[in-house]
Amino acid sequence: MQRRDLIRSGILAGLAAGAHIPAQAAAGEGYVTLEWFRCRRDIDVQRMRSFLDDSVLPAYNRSGIKPVGVFQPMVGPDSPSFLVVVPYTSMAAVQETKTKLAQDGKWAKDLTAFEEKWELAYERRESSLLRGVKTFPGIEIPKVEAGKTNVFELRTYESRNTTGHEKKVAMFDGGEIDIFRRVGINPVFFGSTVFGSRMPNLTYMVYYPAWEARAEAWSRFANDPDWKKLSTAPGNVDRELVSIISNQLMSGLPFSQLK
Repeated sequence: MQRRDLIRSGILAGLAAGAHIPAQAAAGEGYVTLEWFRCRRDIDVQRMRSFLDDSVLPAYNRSGIKPVGVFQPMVGPDSPSFLVVVPYTSMAAVQETKTKLAQDGKWAKDLTAFEEKWELAYERRESSLLRGVKTFPGIEIPKVEAGKTNVFELRTYESRNTTGHEKKVAMFDGGEIDIFRRVGINPVFFGSTVFGSRMPNLTYMVYYPAWEARAEAWSRFANDPDWKKLSTAPGNVDRELVSIISNQLMSGLPFSQLK
């Protein structure tokens, strides 16, 4: 297989991993794909950004997939990479979407034009598949205050074994998400990683209307009586369930459908 065909197949496979679901998935089932395009400042980042805006996101939408989130880290070693977040209803939707994309002449034309340059507009592409937690299977569209932009946070809780991971997921289903809402940590999605790196882990995205709101919300969370009760119950102590916590602060791009 030639290099261009490999690239085409890889991006098509990434686009195939999605299908439209409403803000809350029906029947308690939902999945989310996280598609990272790792970039460097010495390559054509603007060409990658334009491809996502003009080609990738419209191709998803023409296949019935919406909302699609496109984010960029605000600070940290992953900048200036791009993250594409897509929800879908079932594993069967992967093949259905792939079929639609294979029949999409506009997508094929756009992809060919993007690949005409030998130099890639990204360095590496990484994908992961998340299964939504039972009480929050889909994606919730963020509210945006007039004249403002939200601050997004992508957080990953790694557990040292499957038992600890499942107990941590159960905490989110058993009240932690409700506490988040009450203190101002606004949900976008929560998912247990099915395929990806650093497994087992729970990965989720939340948002705030401003930088200051983030610090205030987490302070309220730490002091919330319901959280103290939940987190100190036998078997729920965080240090027993979570071995590594990582987070990234992100901004939604102007064309993102989650912003």
